[in-house]
Amino acid sequence: MSTSEEHPTIGEKVVLVIPGNYQPIHLEETFGAIFLGIFAVIFLIGWRRAEARYRALITKVEVTNGSRSLNTR
Repeated sequence: MSTSEEHPTIGEKVVLVIPGNYQPIHLEETFGAIFLGIFAVIFLIGWRRAEARYRALITKVEVTNGSRSLNTR
């Protein structure tokens, strides 16, 4: 049997058929998902660090000015 008879093709790409209810995974989608995951983790780390800096600033202001609210004069 030749390769084309063993595996069906779509255009120039050979599609590997595995028994079961699996959807084909395209490499571009995998790279996109990995990129978005890394992007989300970087933003989450940045957000957490900004929140920590904000909490430290609020604590410093409260210690300096007493426990009164920042909105009062």
